[in-house]
Amino acid sequence: MLDIVKNSQNHNGNGSTAINGRGVLRRKMTPALRANLGADVIMGLAHVVPSLKQVAATVGVPTAKIRAELKARAKRQAALEQEWEAERARHQEALTIVNAWDAATAWGRAEALKIIGAGTVWDVLTHDVG
Repeated sequence: MLDIVKNSQNHNGNGSTAINGRGVLRRKMTPALRANLGADVIMGLAHVVPSLKQVAATVGVPTAKIRAELKARAKRQAALEQEWEAERARHQEALTIVNAWDAATAWGRAEALKIIGAGTVWDVLTHDVG
């Protein structure tokens, strides 16, 4: 079945079966080839990436509403990526401490705990960890 896609006249020529919806009507295709493309799309053998205008017409909303939704999603994604980056930075900070702890001798660890203070260690254990 994959041979049908590879040998189809409807692919982009670069091995991909994704077709840009903006240019699909400008393709020099006979009605038979257009029907073939339509059948490939329906069967999932070819993928058409529709234009914003085509999607708006399909779902029955103005393009401005879709653009606004896309911008809102991009903003949410950027906020998530900032959160992930902050989390990675905090994790890296913790790994630095863990690596130093692992590299220290028993005496060095005991001295570090004395410097930090038992009260601070217990506060972290009871509030942040526990």
